[in-house]
Amino acid sequence: MIIQSTRVYIDEKFVPLQVEIVAGRISQLNPYNLKRPDVDYGNCMILPGLIDIHNHGWNRCDTNHATPQWVNAWMRYLPSEGVTSTVPSCSCCDEPTMLAGMAAVAQVMQQGHQGTNILGIYSEGPFVSDKYHGAQDLNYKVIPTPAVYDRYQAACQGKLIYVMCAPEELSGDMSFIQYCVAHGTKVALGHTGASFEQCAQARAAGAVSFTHTYNGMRGLQHREPGTVGAAMFFDDMYAEMIGDGVHVSFPAMNILAKTKGKDRLISVTDSVAIKGLPLGHYAEGGRECDICPDGVARLADGTIAGSANRLNVILGREITQAYIPWETAINSVTCNPARLLGFSNHKGYLREGYDADIAVLDGQFSVVQTYVMGLAQLA
Repeated sequence: MIIQSTRVYIDEKFVPLQVEIVAGRISQLNPYNLKRPDVDYGNCMILPGLIDIHNHGWNRCDTNHATPQWVNAWMRYLPSEGVTSTVPSCSCCDEPTMLAGMAAVAQVMQQGHQGTNILGIYSEGPFVSDKYHGAQDLNYKVIPTPAVYDRYQAACQGKLIYVMCAPEELSGDMSFIQYCVAHGTKVALGHTGASFEQCAQARAAGAVSFTHTYNGMRGLQHREPGTVGAAMFFDDMYAEMIGDGVHVSFPAMNILAKTKGKDRLISVTDSVAIKGLPLGHYAEGGRECDICPDGVARLADGTIAGSANRLNVILGREITQAYIPWETAINSVTCNPARLLGFSNHKGYLREGYDADIAVLDGQFSVVQTYVMGLAQLA
């Protein structure tokens, strides 16, 4: 199969090219019109498939409460956002329920499925701090230990690839972070009131990222840079951002993008169970919330409880309203998340030999077509 466009994103710029797909992989990148294409997308953007590494749920369910049937339906939905890979994410919940949800995701991964790739599982909760728990339910807060990590991995057949913790909850002992790293799991800092020094200690132990930067963390102050200051300061650490203009203002989005540059910013949806539903009042994961016109969910006290936004929409807002450079915004939803989680040897780029995970977007960032391993997903 051959697709082409006058705007194919390669080497951090748009060029006219053909993308030839054979057996689920990109076999050749040819000059525009070299061969007769199967599909000519004109001036639409052909991008590497979008990757959402922080994504809780959709359509009245989330990873905590997942069943195999729902996970399969979720993965069939996600290509409508241009998302070709994702990491289902857990939050604070009673342990038996959460472990059953993890097991359901792992089962689908083992059995195979249609739609978006599942790269692994992300435990955002329950390793949160008291003050910065946000919408995470403190009734189910857990102090992280290697034994807890082992229980989670056993439940999901070793599919836990990304874990968040609040380093101040470790009482100065960073061995939990070291244990995760030694077992191949990436560690992020989030829902935390950690000082700059505590973040530095966590980094030294192996933490590599920050969870939805600005949200659920200690802010930047000129005498104590805090968690936000650490996210901006450490050039070798990644920073997630919910780039919808609601969780983070457009100027603050632009500032974070400047400090992280084109190689360390990661845009995420943080989508929750109310995604895909009409505006209104819902019980999301056993908690009452409202879907608001600005595309976020809020608890009764106004606390933001996750988004209902689409990753292609977030990409468009970052470029057109936060004025983030194109290469920074596009990398934040393609190669940067792939590199963070260790998949950049076959995903995140349009390169010969790479998986044919491709998103085709028009000039308004609407999804025209999505290919997962070379298979067109949208009728």
